[in-house]
Amino acid sequence: MPVSNKDTSDDTDAQSALTVITDHYVCSGDFNGILASSLAEQLGLSRSSLLQILEQLLLVSERIVIAFDCYQGNPYILRIPQPDTQRQIALMESEALHTFCVYPSAKILANRKDLGSFADKPFTRRLALGEAQLIPVFFELSVLEAYYRDPRYHFHYGDMDGRIVITDKAFRSAQVDDRDKILLDTFGIGYDECRNRVVIAYLRYLSILSPEHQQIWNAHVVRCPCVMNSDYERATLYGVWPEHHSAYQAFLAEMVEINKLSVVINKPSLFRDDFSAGRPLGLHPMLRPTGRNLQEFVHLLDKMLSENVDRDFFKNDIPLEEEHQRGDGKIQVVPRGTLALLKDWISTRYRDADGADVSDEIVESFKRIRKLRQKPAHEIQQDNFDIALPGQQDKLLLDVLQALQKLRWVLMSHPVVRGKYKPPDWLDGDKIVMY
Repeated sequence: MPVSNKDTSDDTDAQSALTVITDHYVCSGDFNGILASSLAEQLGLSRSSLLQILEQLLLVSERIVIAFDCYQGNPYILRIPQPDTQRQIALMESEALHTFCVYPSAKILANRKDLGSFADKPFTRRLALGEAQLIPVFFELSVLEAYYRDPRYHFHYGDMDGRIVITDKAFRSAQVDDRDKILLDTFGIGYDECRNRVVIAYLRYLSILSPEHQQIWNAHVVRCPCVMNSDYERATLYGVWPEHHSAYQAFLAEMVEINKLSVVINKPSLFRDDFSAGRPLGLHPMLRPTGRNLQEFVHLLDKMLSENVDRDFFKNDIPLEEEHQRGDGKIQVVPRGTLALLKDWISTRYRDADGADVSDEIVESFKRIRKLRQKPAHEIQQDNFDIALPGQQDKLLLDVLQALQKLRWVLMSHPVVRGKYKPPDWLDGDKIVMY
């Protein structure tokens, strides 16, 4: 059957359109689509003629993809995977030409001749091949540790999400290679099949890393099925506030609230530093399951708790010193430990509704932290790798959080507090989680 002139013309017009679409994507420098109105203008086509060609490219040969402002926001980047072909056609017919952009499909981009230039940039290559910019890639949590321990980087890890950026000093330094002057604008937390934490980062941000750092991250890719944390997914893809609060965030908030209550009952702040000016480096879920990392976390907790208690809080309420008889029979006056002071103060001033002394319940977890810290201080220990260690760290933090919550309730029961203080609602709610 002979091919009609109309069929030949349609194929030629479709090929011309595809060439313009592909050239624009390849030459844009940031994997951008071409606005449909600009495409019509370049090809000298009416709206109806353009839509006919786009429908042919979509439906018959799946050679293009269309990003719509009404579906994904900014259509100039392929932000998320687009809806199915029929839905794209329906949107194309209902939306104005200046509200959607056209992209070559992965099938077309697979034939690019310049893919060799992306050989050392695996994540940039995936964008060059047409993947959406906010496709999540999952990594072993340990990929973060090198940045956390490198003082050249500002490393923020807020339990659900984080950010890595070269410091100003390192950025200006000629001694720091340009390959290491990197920015990862956002990363999040996900989980593998066994609910172990993994890192999630989007292709968009990974593609900006230097080739050397892309290779580092690529070596830590997790191959098994993983899922994003739902709060991070909602926040980054849909602009929705997180539903939950981190247990680490609650831990810091409890210290702030306890200090507020200290002032209300006319006492000095219980904690010398409530860390409201900034979270201490290292106060986050474990990055690599090693004994060294657990000990560092224990050391940090002890400094934030028992070493951070202000002895002046107890002044005029209980003795701050005690007498000890030395071996030679002489009496020595020594300061009491902060945990002993806290236990004594609670015990002498508070009973629960059943008349029970709750001082042990509150102080026990602090004592456990101190004991764990002191043990390796007198021993030479080899480091060990154990996938159970992150769970142990989580439990330590949750136990301390529960103790601080009980301590806040004790202070809230003070007679002068009534009507003068109200805690944040979320602190006593059911939305505190261990991400």
